[in-house]
Amino acid sequence: MKKSVSGQRLRKLGWIISPLTLLLLSACANFGQQPALEKNRDAAELQLPAGRSAQVKQGWWQELNQPLLNDLVSKGLANSPDIKIAAARIAEAEAQWRGAKGAAGVQVGLQANGVAAHLSPKPKSDRDGDNPNHIFSNEMAAVAVSYTFDFWGRQSNLVKSALGMRTAAMYQQEQARLLLSQSIVAQYTQWQSLHEQTEILRQRIAINGQLQQLVLKRIRAGLQPASDEYAITQTVLGLQSALRQTQAEMLRTRNSLAILSGQSPDQLSGINSPNFGRTPVIAVAGLRADILANRPDIAAQRALLRSKYFGIKSAEAAFYPNIEIKGLAGLAHVDAFDLLHSSSRMVGIIPAINLPIFTSGSLQAALSGKRSAYNEQVAQYDKTVLTALQQAADAMSDYQQSVTAVPLQRQAWQIAQKNALASGRRQSAGLDNALTRLQREDIALSAYADFIKTAAWQQQSWNSLHAALGGGFHNAEEQMTQ
Repeated sequence: MKKSVSGQRLRKLGWIISPLTLLLLSACANFGQQPALEKNRDAAELQLPAGRSAQVKQGWWQELNQPLLNDLVSKGLANSPDIKIAAARIAEAEAQWRGAKGAAGVQVGLQANGVAAHLSPKPKSDRDGDNPNHIFSNEMAAVAVSYTFDFWGRQSNLVKSALGMRTAAMYQQEQARLLLSQSIVAQYTQWQSLHEQTEILRQRIAINGQLQQLVLKRIRAGLQPASDEYAITQTVLGLQSALRQTQAEMLRTRNSLAILSGQSPDQLSGINSPNFGRTPVIAVAGLRADILANRPDIAAQRALLRSKYFGIKSAEAAFYPNIEIKGLAGLAHVDAFDLLHSSSRMVGIIPAINLPIFTSGSLQAALSGKRSAYNEQVAQYDKTVLTALQQAADAMSDYQQSVTAVPLQRQAWQIAQKNALASGRRQSAGLDNALTRLQREDIALSAYADFIKTAAWQQQSWNSLHAALGGGFHNAEEQMTQ
């Protein structure tokens, strides 16, 4: 008798030990040979010192004091398809994140089903009072509740991965806003420059037309050879051609500016570009580590990197046992239509254990794919960082050189103006002729055209510098050294 009881106990103990043994074996499953995870480049490796590269603000274009430009940027940010596409991606990522959070909690649903069959011949019953018919039915209606225990962090890491995707989508929208603002300011600056160049060309054509008439008179008077007419005629024709080209380019720029601001080209047809104003000065200290936190494209790549990392952790958790509890509470009945009868109540609890013992091959392949995707994202992050550093370095160099070039070009234009005015006074005093005065006025206008080009270069480089340094974006959650 004692032996029988001992045997029963051993059998009961075996039923307990066997699942635990399987759990232990599956929990210790080998991940297999997996790709090594790469490390993204940080500020220390890139030799970026701490500090601020330059102080830039959001809405930097407003410092130019151009109401028309401010209106165009506002319309562009409100109407741009790129911004709307980015907003839709945020909503999609938000839905995926909420779905991942919902899947990690308790799942509650309502289940209802029924089956009816016609039996022929009609079943017989030997019990008194039973009178079965041809219909056999089975109905069930119940509330189903299920919960999966997240011992290894599979669901929580999926939620973190989805959160990374949502964060990346938000930063990508910031990048789209930054690029759109930069493009509108760049096209507006080009529009201003071409408008100024058009006016200068008209003045030069008028002056060279006077020169042409004066040369013809001097040729008729025998004061100049007839061949001198060729050079001045060639100059006038070249200026007229340049005017047509500049006007065509100005119209293309205006059309591009209209589209960027979410309008049709005709909506800007009656608007003239205002002249240049003062371009603000920025103190540039060189490339610093803050650029890694102040660019939305880098922040987006880092968020994607985190998303890929938590995807790896979720894939690793799939190697461990999965325990799920399901419960049913409702009504069920067989071979009758009185579903609400008290005797049809049902309650059930179903524990389920998933042991990934024989699926290690597919799990290892899935994990290898996740780790390779992470390494790809590391490379994409590094590429974005290096591109950003090149853009910032070029923008800083251009801006610093333009700041030096503008006063030099202004001085050259002012000297040419003084020379033209002096020639006018000398002509009035009889010391110079009209030919010399007109030539020097044309030289002064040409110098002014060069000054306008240099001023446009400064404003463009000022605009590019803001965009290259993030346009005032700052991600306080990110560490610059990551």
